[in-house]
Amino acid sequence: MADKKKASTKKPQNKAESKSSDALESFLSRENKQKKSDNKKDSKKKSNKKVVIAIVAAAAVAILVVILIILNSRPAPTMDENPHKDAVLIREVNEKGEHTVNVPTDENGEISGNGAGSLLGYVPADISRVDVENPSGSFSVLSKTEEGQATVYTLVGFEGSELQTGVPDEIATDASAGEITQIIAVNANLEDFGLDKPRAKVKVTYTDNTTAYLKIGNEAAGGVGTYISLGDSNDVFLADNAAVDSFFYDVTEFLSLTVNDSASDSDNAEFSTLTVSGTRYKEPITITPNTDEALDAVYMMTKPILTPANATEAYDIAGNVRGLYAESVVAVNPSEDRLKELGLAEPYASVKAEYPDCTVVLHASKADDNGIVNLYNPDKNTVYTIQLAAVCWAKTSVEALMPETVLSVKLAAVNKIDFSAGDKNYSFSADVTTTTVTDENDVTQEVTTVKATYNGKELKEDNYRVFFQNLNEIKNQGAASADAGSSVMKFSVGYSTGRDADTVEAYTYSADKAMYLIKLNGKTVGTASKKYIESLIESAETLASGKEVPNI
Repeated sequence: MADKKKASTKKPQNKAESKSSDALESFLSRENKQKKSDNKKDSKKKSNKKVVIAIVAAAAVAILVVILIILNSRPAPTMDENPHKDAVLIREVNEKGEHTVNVPTDENGEISGNGAGSLLGYVPADISRVDVENPSGSFSVLSKTEEGQATVYTLVGFEGSELQTGVPDEIATDASAGEITQIIAVNANLEDFGLDKPRAKVKVTYTDNTTAYLKIGNEAAGGVGTYISLGDSNDVFLADNAAVDSFFYDVTEFLSLTVNDSASDSDNAEFSTLTVSGTRYKEPITITPNTDEALDAVYMMTKPILTPANATEAYDIAGNVRGLYAESVVAVNPSEDRLKELGLAEPYASVKAEYPDCTVVLHASKADDNGIVNLYNPDKNTVYTIQLAAVCWAKTSVEALMPETVLSVKLAAVNKIDFSAGDKNYSFSADVTTTTVTDENDVTQEVTTVKATYNGKELKEDNYRVFFQNLNEIKNQGAASADAGSSVMKFSVGYSTGRDADTVEAYTYSADKAMYLIKLNGKTVGTASKKYIESLIESAETLASGKEVPNI
């Protein structure tokens, strides 16, 4: 177990009061030692010089007096002017098994040896339990170190919870030795240091069945440390802030920030179905991996519309369900009122994903102005905070999941295209053959050959391929905000794989005269460029006439 490294800060000494008269005497002495003016200089210059010196002297004295007043008014702990490197401390254990420390003093009651030291002198492996009370509440940590093994920590009341790496070690490090940077006062008035009503109380139980009681008081002026005391003693010590900061932790700071685990292997990494719901959504959205060989897609959106899913959005969602790591823990075993307070009683967004080895369910609140959401894992009954970008399923939409192109199908799977626009109707048939070819370098690849016909007449393969590509590249320009007008174009694609035909329709669109509204299988999926659709209509006529079809 590695001990936590902490910087030691030494409080500067206040010597102003003891040096005030010396400073004034030194200043006046320097004035008396000024060299005499050149006798050849006229008396007027001598007079002016004396006036300047007098003014400067008076100003300097005034400034020095102000500085002394300020310095003398600043509270500072009592300490030796020249503290020893190591404090002289006598550590004992009383009849109750409680640790005490005596600070030796001389015949004048002054501290015999001041400096840094350890009130307790133990190491973390010597600890069996630490109990802490602070403004955030209280917590208890159990520690067990088997010979030759790493220390195992348990947070009482959270025995089944995974703890953050390093946090229990900080508690153990701070509680084991009781490191101080100097002795402040012997038999002091604890109220002056905030130790009559300490900000934190710490009980340390060691494996030798002895105990230590630490009180954590106010922070010293200038942030140079924090006042502490041991047991019932009125002796006051100064500790680095870093040596006591763990005593102000909240229970939630101990708990692991791992929301859920990643898949153990690749076989369990892919979900079979994923559904997003919540108050954000009018109806649930479901995506699944694509298993249809006719479609050129990795994921499908199956609800509320059946279509290939936008690759980027679907990949982001798929990667934001397992193996999540939060920024903080907000609540453990929250009540219904607490969930309501956190925006999780009726989640803004929820995800349910079915994997071969488990089912993952998570609930998210609406993001705040900083893009932070409260994330609830019911399996752990724990609420975390996390960046909205890390749970993008909580901000997705049907529009975001719509594919970039209205249709995304494979050439090899299509055997028929029926196209109509106005009074023009075309029916193209295609016979596709795929063969495996190995070249002279022993490189194997699949070669697809298409025999397309129109009205029984064979078409040039290149022309058919370009037309098919034009159909497949109708860009979805965004959601529609108005109803469909009159029909402009319609085509259906038939498949040799057994998949039902897909039908795409274009309609006039009143909201934007440069766009047509697009429907896929009877459902509105977005809009497309009017210019592109009109060029597509022309390319159908060009293909049917046997002419060269241009790329749009």
